[in-house]
Amino acid sequence: MYGGDDPAIGPARRPLGPWLSIAAILLFVLAILGGIAIWMTAFPHHGRMTRVEMKIPPPLGAGGAVDPSKAGNAALLEHGATGPLPKVASDGRAAWQVYARPFDRSERRPRIAIVISGLGQSAAETDAAIKLPGQVTLAFSPYSPDLPAWIEKARAGQHELLLTVPMEPADFPQEDPGPYTLLTSLTPKQNLDRLEWVLGRASGYVGLTNYMGSRFTTAPDSLRPIIEVLKGRGLLLLETRASSQSILAPLADEFSLPHAVNDRDFDSDLSRAGIDKALSELEQVARQKGSAIGTGSAYPVTLDRVALWADTLAGKDLILAPVSALVVEKSETGDKSAAKEAAQ
Repeated sequence: MYGGDDPAIGPARRPLGPWLSIAAILLFVLAILGGIAIWMTAFPHHGRMTRVEMKIPPPLGAGGAVDPSKAGNAALLEHGATGPLPKVASDGRAAWQVYARPFDRSERRPRIAIVISGLGQSAAETDAAIKLPGQVTLAFSPYSPDLPAWIEKARAGQHELLLTVPMEPADFPQEDPGPYTLLTSLTPKQNLDRLEWVLGRASGYVGLTNYMGSRFTTAPDSLRPIIEVLKGRGLLLLETRASSQSILAPLADEFSLPHAVNDRDFDSDLSRAGIDKALSELEQVARQKGSAIGTGSAYPVTLDRVALWADTLAGKDLILAPVSALVVEKSETGDKSAAKEAAQ
């Protein structure tokens, strides 16, 4: 019997086969766990707890960089601690109007604005986006180390420009939009200092659009000072619908801030068929409402499909327009919108 001594045959010997199998399995499991640990250390962005770490760009003007105020109008700029800041000119002119791409306000065809975001980080993607038709609006990351130069180049390409302002997402800090993210945990003064840093990164842009922000855009006490400053500095705001509970638009109305709201993220499905379908849906929205806004990123397939799609609009009795041509303004005399002007 196993486990005892038999005087006829000597000490009993246990079979080793099962124990060797168990040991082999344990070693295999440990090897897998070790490999996963090494993989997550080498590639942290693939983990569930993803943090988007952004390096702070060098100070503006360092290393012979382009002057950040070069693309701007001197009457619309004032000196700030971190760079040139937009302001309303003494004659009442605002950046969102002065830097807007010219557009025929009497145009009656349904308008579609296309915004390509996240630019300025990759040279190849940014160059490709700038080659799109000038009616396409480009949104640049404030973290771009060469932002003033990119802004100058994009304006030379006749594009209307936005800056993205990082805002706190619901799963922060697992997702972290970077060191100058506006946070609900900060004081209004701290958030305004961060906003000023973003605004001072360049000049010549018409306004801002939120990057992430599913938590921040639902917090009225945090948002209100931001909206008030944007209004006072003559900028517009494009909301990307980071949350279905966002209160950006109502607050923009409260402060009479020119604003617009995204209708579709047209490259959430990064396939040719998926992008084409989303752009077609955008056309339907424009026909129903008179205007529509679509946002996407500078993926090669996105830029390719947008360029081909833009060439088809004239034959569909639709027109590509900059974001400034679709903003809504709420004044004491009632609501106004660039899209509505065409129908009046």
